[in-house]
Amino acid sequence: MKIYWEKALKLLNAGKKITQSEIDFKKEHIPVNEVVLFNEYKIRVPENLIFYDDDNIDCNEIPEITEDDIDSGKIQWIKMEEFPLDKEVRKWIINSTFKKLLSNYESCTKKCSSLKFF
Repeated sequence: MKIYWEKALKLLNAGKKITQSEIDFKKEHIPVNEVVLFNEYKIRVPENLIFYDDDNIDCNEIPEITEDDIDSGKIQWIKMEEFPLDKEVRKWIINSTFKKLLSNYESCTKKCSSLKFF
């Protein structure tokens, strides 16, 4: 008999040994913080069941990238020559990225042009 995933977590935290095959995820979305706990016990949750609540992720602790980060080598630019790619793949990546950048730039300039300053 399989154990419902929430009960399995309680049992794992209480020190019981449970294998992945004993757990019934019921094809429910499992919050990512619960998935982390399963991972600690070497139990993998199927990727399609992991739920990421993007709207509630706190990014305040992620620092902005500064010139000092780049100068010190903490952040490094990667040259495309470091990754050998087929010409067709390279062309697709550049075109795809350029289109997104251009679209984002146009969207931003439209929003900014509607702002009124003093």
